[in-house]
This record gives sequence, structure tokens and C-alpha cells, in this order.
Amino acid sequence: MKYLVVFSLFFLFTSCDNKQKQSKPHEEQKEKKISKTPVKVSDSTPKQNTSVESNQPVKIKETEYSNIKQLSYAEISNSDSVIVSNTIIINEKCALDIFPSSKWIKTEQERMEEDDWMTVVDDNIYYIDLARQVLLKNKISHENLSRKKRYVKFMKEDEIVSIIDLEKMDNAWGIILYNGHDTPFLWSGTEIEEDIKVVYNQ
Repeated sequence: MKYLVVFSLFFLFTSCDNKQKQSKPHEEQKEKKISKTPVKVSDSTPKQNTSVESNQPVKIKETEYSNIKQLSYAEISNSDSVIVSNTIIINEKCALDIFPSSKWIKTEQERMEEDDWMTVVDDNIYYIDLARQVLLKNKISHENLSRKKRYVKFMKEDEIVSIIDLEKMDNAWGIILYNGHDTPFLWSGTEIEEDIKVVYNQ
């Protein structure tokens, strides 16, 4: 039964990716109201960015915007160590849905009661779907980020802004927000409207 749930979860992620390719936003609002908040991905405290960037990153007070944290903790400082064939390149402002690795999902699913696990899944999928609708309304393109490759290289024209190692964010569940010139942020929460104003300056 547990493996069936894992399969169902990834089937849901894949179907979400296909829905994103359609040009029309969801016209029907979910009637389901969930009182629980999604799982916050905060196992590791963000570390100081060791890579040299040409632009100053956006300054965010974590207490003020607790739903977002800069992904400097998952950065690769030596770009020469990154294998090109194992890298996804992002070169424009966007938002990327990200889900935990299959290994992390399996571990958490085995640790939790089945009903509790399904509540976690439902909550996260629900709030990410609401966030997608806000992104569409604000004309911020978004897509599903695959974990088939290990690295994500964020570019500004021909300049590297940030290289993220997805293995350093094994438990990430939310949306990566990239404004096109600063180290991206991971959003995980219930409302995204105010957070995108800070990240995208809009």
C-alpha cells in the first residue's frame, strides 16, 4: 500500500506538469478548505553564500517573510565541478515547482501513519496549486522542476547568478522563485502574494 501511495504521488506531480503547459489558468477554485499548514522545509539553516556574485542579493528578514528563504545554502561555489550534462539551465525570471526526492518521500512515508502522510501530501499540493494561480495572475511563468538532473544553473544573460545542487535540498517542497538576477528563493507556505512582491519587486 505504501508503494502505491508513492506511485500515486508521482503520478500527481506528472499530471501537474502537464497541466502547466496549457495556456488557460484553472477556472474552478477548489472547494476544499484545509486548516493545516504545509510541511515547512527548514531542517537546515541557510548558510552564508560562499560564491562571489556580481549583484547584491535581495535582503530578506526571515522573521518578516518566513515563507521564503534564499537558496544560498544549496549553492555550488566551484562551477568547474558541475557536469554540464547533469545541469538544468534557467535564464529568465520564473517560478519552479519542486517536490522532495523519492528517497525522502519513502523515508517520511514509512515514518508517518498513512493518514498523516496523506494529509501532508494533500496540504502541500493544495497550497502549491493556489500559489500557481497567483503566479499566473501576476504573469510569472512557472513549470515543474525535474530531479532527473542534479544541478540547476540560474543565469543572467551570459553570467552565472547561482548554481543549486538539488541533493542539498532533498526535502524541498514548494516553489523556487527566481527574479532573473538574484540568488533564487524557496517558497513554502499558504499564501504567496506578498512574498512574490518582495522577490520580484512587483
